[in-house]
Amino acid sequence: MLPRMTDNAYGKDFAAEFALRLDLQVRARQFGATEIAPRFDLRDHETMPQDIWDALGQAGLAKIALPEKFGGSGGDLRALVMAAEAMAETGGNMGMVTSWMGRQLISRLHILGLGTPAQRNAYLPSLAAGRLTPCMAISEPGAGAHPKHLTTTASREGGSFVLNGEKAYLTNGPIADIFLVLCITRVEDKRKQFSVLIVPREAEGLELTEGVKIDYLRPSPHCGLKLHNVRVSAESLLGPEGDAFDAISLPMRRTEDAVFAASKAGATRHILRTITSEFKNLSDNDDALVELGKLSAVSRGLGALAFHGAELLDIDPVANADAVSALAASAREWAGSLSERIQALIEQSGLAPSPQLSAACRDFEKSLGIARAAYAIQARRRGKALFEQKTDTRTK
Repeated sequence: MLPRMTDNAYGKDFAAEFALRLDLQVRARQFGATEIAPRFDLRDHETMPQDIWDALGQAGLAKIALPEKFGGSGGDLRALVMAAEAMAETGGNMGMVTSWMGRQLISRLHILGLGTPAQRNAYLPSLAAGRLTPCMAISEPGAGAHPKHLTTTASREGGSFVLNGEKAYLTNGPIADIFLVLCITRVEDKRKQFSVLIVPREAEGLELTEGVKIDYLRPSPHCGLKLHNVRVSAESLLGPEGDAFDAISLPMRRTEDAVFAASKAGATRHILRTITSEFKNLSDNDDALVELGKLSAVSRGLGALAFHGAELLDIDPVANADAVSALAASAREWAGSLSERIQALIEQSGLAPSPQLSAACRDFEKSLGIARAAYAIQARRRGKALFEQKTDTRTK
């Protein structure tokens, strides 16, 4: 029998952390129900309405996963996924949760995790208060995030870096105050070395562009970015110089894939509740009831996968990198199956879904296409590895 949370086998810290996560989850659930759900207009906005973005900070939800010494509420990635799942379930808008989680992940993983003491003091209090929005700038037009094809550069000139290039697909770009720009700072033996520089929105030579139009996950905003001789001080360097792709870009992608499964889990339960509200005729259909029950269980399992992924990342993101990647791939497969089965259930009803339900289902389906190429590359590597393994134990 497992000891209770309050038993000494777990310790006081465990009980306090568990209580904090539950408190933050309740706050997120309430925010989704009272601030997001009533706003049917959110999906009509191409960019984030300032009032609801400010409301996230006022509700204390920008503090999650940031230390108290910088104005945060404490908590870890497990607290973040619990809150995200709750907000997606009660609010019913994946775009809101996407933008909010993006801000929290950049704040925790990069500014807190890799920032200098001066950078932490400069940015974290405003990030925790919800007054500052960061944006990660990695992908480029026609290149995606593949390091082989990235071309944005930053050259040293005295005590400064001068940036030139173009970025694309920037989540929260239109509302960002600072951009974390991945750029080439050196090339040795034809091998690019990448660094990340913090660039303020008001920097001379920085231009926001419309970029590729994204008509889903609204009001999460996106844009492109042009950099023409943008000069920043050498103190703007975030994390290791020359090793940022491995230290920042890859861990960010892996973490996003794992923890964003939480928003998909919450969104699934919102969709299922909406289905039962709109399609009363399914209540007399035994096959439909069985399928609804199965989908409900799978959505809970998807949330559990996200929580376990966050737990592995909290414990040791480096040692658990392969396990987290496999977990994220599994979560994506589960989510894809959920999307297909939900659509089949709607068709089975014989009735037309409401615009709200149609939009929620479309957001869910479209979210599965994000980073699909990177996911296919990883899957191909796993498939190739299977052929390279010895399957006959007698040959070992």
